[in-house]
Amino acid sequence: MTHIKHFLFLGILCSLVLFTYCNDSARTNKDQDTQVITNSMNSYPPEIEWHYVYNGSGEESHPHYVIETSDRGFLMIGETGFIWNNTAKIYAVKTDSSGSLIWEKEFGDEGYNLGNGCVETPDGNYVIAGTLNFDAALIKVDALTGNTLSGWPKTWDLGSEDSFEAVEVTEDGGLIATGYRNGLAENTFINWGSGNLIKTDAQGNEIWNKDISASMSSGYRIKRIIDGYIVSGHPAYEEDKDYTLIKFDFDGNVMWKKTPHPYVYWGFDVSENGNMILTGHGDSPLSNNIDITTIGVDSEGNVLWTAYAGQPRGYDGNWIHDEVWGARSTSDGGWIIVAGTGDEYAYSECGHPKGCSDRWNIYLIKYSSNGTLQWEGLYADLDLWGEEGDNAGEDVCVTSDGGYLVANDVGGFGFTKISSGGK
Repeated sequence: MTHIKHFLFLGILCSLVLFTYCNDSARTNKDQDTQVITNSMNSYPPEIEWHYVYNGSGEESHPHYVIETSDRGFLMIGETGFIWNNTAKIYAVKTDSSGSLIWEKEFGDEGYNLGNGCVETPDGNYVIAGTLNFDAALIKVDALTGNTLSGWPKTWDLGSEDSFEAVEVTEDGGLIATGYRNGLAENTFINWGSGNLIKTDAQGNEIWNKDISASMSSGYRIKRIIDGYIVSGHPAYEEDKDYTLIKFDFDGNVMWKKTPHPYVYWGFDVSENGNMILTGHGDSPLSNNIDITTIGVDSEGNVLWTAYAGQPRGYDGNWIHDEVWGARSTSDGGWIIVAGTGDEYAYSECGHPKGCSDRWNIYLIKYSSNGTLQWEGLYADLDLWGEEGDNAGEDVCVTSDGGYLVANDVGGFGFTKISSGGK
């Protein structure tokens, strides 16, 4: 396996430009009886501290999920290679707090293998959630070496194409994972299958298995809360747009189910006070193309506010996609979401300091707890050898120093560290 470490960026690499695309007032959506946030403010987004890129053995590597680990390093999960040509392997990269490589590992024979999520377990090791050779899989690895631990991986043959999208530690030290069975793989991001929820003990032995396909084609994210679990998932049917939240108790019984907004979301997280955020991309009032819709949700699944963002470089909105994938709660009670902004159609308009429209940028958006926009930041030109290239944000985690680590798709695993600034 080869890996490429990008050179360290010390200080400011790029200027960050902010655009106001709505007016400074909030209005009320009478149909939903919820606050619709369209306000912006002048602000100063934080700067890049450093950036590294690591590549697996495949032609390209694609990150999907990142966490800060207890040693203040980072673990990033995704694939190297492609499922469409049967070259995909799970790819995992562990770094220290400065982005220097500790280990990198690949899992699975070439073919249908997906790395979708991960969690640190109470014993200090890591569990990776995804697919191994068409079967849903949990892989527990040693934190120091990345080697698979004895008795692992655990796999489930649930149908034709099965996968876990996310995994969480349970209240009793076991694991709970959600995903799909009998998937119809369109790409590495969405599969129209049948949702499932599986709980195991700490050794990965199944305790119970719940069919949630009546509500979800796939469970996409799961978070443990004080009295159970919240699962966010894609609509039960492709023609449906009712993204669903389900609250389960610790035994897997449904406590409530909500469809807070007719939309397909990707980013999801829960704050310490139990409020939630959902963010996704699709039609919005900002343009005739794909922009970002974010909603704040209370602990019972009721919508509190809705915010729209997108088109940060001011190019023709008929051509630009703003595609959001990750969200996390922040220590101040607010939210950070990560997206990519770029031209899907080779439209190629130039003139912005952050590059031409066909060059994708990392797009970070910081909201307060009530959905007020605090700052936006664009981050670009981080590709290998200083060449202009794509920099699309795929996930983000909040770091212990108050900054952010972006999983950046640059054709490899981009580790882009953003400072704690911004106001």
